[in-house]
Parts: sequence; C-alpha cells; structure tokens
Amino acid sequence: MQEAALVLESTANKFPLISLTSPATSSLTPMPPSHSPFLFQMANDIVFQTQCIAAIVGHFNWRKVTAIYELDNGLSTGSGVVTLLSDSLRSVNTEIEHHRAFPSLSSLSDPKTAIGEELIQLKSKSNRVFIVLQFSLESAVLLFEKAKQMGMMEKGYVWIVADEIASLLESVDSSVKNITMQGVIGLKTSFADTTKSFRQFKRRFRRAYGSQYPEEEENSSPSIFALRAYDAVAAIAKAVGELEGQVITAKNLSEKLLSIDFRGLGGVIKFKDGMLAQSPTFKIINMIGKGYREIALWSVDNGFSENLVEKDGTKAKEAYLTGPIYWP
Repeated sequence: MQEAALVLESTANKFPLISLTSPATSSLTPMPPSHSPFLFQMANDIVFQTQCIAAIVGHFNWRKVTAIYELDNGLSTGSGVVTLLSDSLRSVNTEIEHHRAFPSLSSLSDPKTAIGEELIQLKSKSNRVFIVLQFSLESAVLLFEKAKQMGMMEKGYVWIVADEIASLLESVDSSVKNITMQGVIGLKTSFADTTKSFRQFKRRFRRAYGSQYPEEEENSSPSIFALRAYDAVAAIAKAVGELEGQVITAKNLSEKLLSIDFRGLGGVIKFKDGMLAQSPTFKIINMIGKGYREIALWSVDNGFSENLVEKDGTKAKEAYLTGPIYWP
C-alpha cells in the first residue's frame, strides 16, 4: 500500500487509480479515508491467502514454519504480510519460527551467490517448512534452483508458494519445473476456464503472446492477473459509458466504479472498501513432473472441497488433501 499511497499523492487524486496488485497490508494499514475513494484494487485482500496457507499448514499439523519474502526497492510490504500470516497461523496453533527478507534481484550484482547465502542461513535452522510469500516469478525460479543445488528440495523439506507465484507457474518452462520445483505446494486463484468468453479471450491472448514471444507460445495460457487486467479495462469502460454526456470528474467516475457489478473473466467485479468484494476460491496445487496436479479447492466459507474436478474432467474419488501429497 505504500506504493499506492505514493502514486495517489503524485497524481493529486485527479482520477481514480485501479491497481492490479494485492493490497498487501490493507488489513494492517488501510489507506486514509480521504484517499480511499479514488483507489481501487483489482484484487482480493491478501488476508484470504494467509488464511488458506494456515489451513494447509494446520491440516498437516506443522507447528512451526519459516516465512520468506523479497524486498522491493525499500517499498516492500512483506513484513506486513508476515504479520497477517502470523495472525492466521495462530488459529491453527502454529507459529512463524523464523522469517527472512531476501534482497530484490535488481539490487544484486551476483543474484545466485546472494540467494545462496540467504539459503545457507535458512538451512542452518531446524525448521524445514518454508512459506514463500511476496516474490517475483524470476526470483522464485532462481530461489528454487539454488535450493535444489543445496539439497533443500529433498525429503523432509516442505515449500509452499503464494498466489502471485503459483498463478504464473504455467509460464515457467516445463524443464525448470521438472528439475527444480518438484513437490512444491501452491495456491492459485480459481476462475472459470470453461466459459465461451474465456476460450475466446485465451485464443486472442495466445495469438498476441505468440506473435511477440514465439518460443514461449506453448506456455502462454492467461493467468488470473491477465484476466483482471482485462476486467479492469472493462470496468472503466462501463463506468465511462454510464457517464456519457456528462463532464467526467474524479468524484463521479469513482462513484460509478463503486456501483459496478458484473461478471468478468476473472470473476465477479464488484468493489467493497476499494477491493474486490467476492471472496476468492483457491486451487491447491502440487508440482509433479513437468506440471502440477490440483489436490483440493479451498474457500473461506467452505474450507477444503471434496469435489475437486481434475484436468481430465473426471471427479476425484477422494479429497486429495486427505490422501498422499508428493514432495521430495
């Protein structure tokens, strides 16, 4: 939220700002009331993620965990997320034994060595359950490459990655996942990927992505973040359309955005307190081979679902979360 506050100050609230990032510390440090009507987060409160992580940890009765996050040029809200995670873990009688901030890649002259040094510190501790919170995908891939080299992806270690990593894993080269990320557990925001509108968007997305990055076309399925970017534009278009013939001001455009309520590609687009109102459902995934399997669904209202639909369209005969979970 620090970044959002800086942007709002610099623009003097001339027009509303729609951010595609999660409000990482919204539950701790809400925006001032004078600013919040002009800031919209096309994302859910990150507290839902920390509750989902706590549910996974509680299911397996892990009593102590290590939380890590990446600094972001001095503006990281990772420490706030650690506090939220600690609060959520308390509900399942688990505590964060250690937490560590990793430097951002842009600040490092030798990223591999620096990340290796950070991992040496973590490996020296007794705890073997690691929760990766706010990390860029590039940093996360490097993190797991080094962890693999250092024997930290072997039996006895557990790695859980948050949504901003897990939802982008399909864009990671399959050989990288196959070699370095075996056994990783992740949570990713679930969305309807069988609708006609999604299939049409996916075709257009892959065509555009493939023309720019032909070598990566096979990994070009749109993530929840791409869908929400599209939905953000749609929300603005709807709000502006309703103001046709009027002078558009920050106030009336914000009021229209607050009244928006439609089903977008990423889900229901309706704002409450500056964030998406609908609570998310997360897919719990487990990295195996060159991809992953979906082992459960989780929502704050229903907990873990026992009716997971697998990729081949058949229903699971058991709740996978109660069955074997693969990690090295």
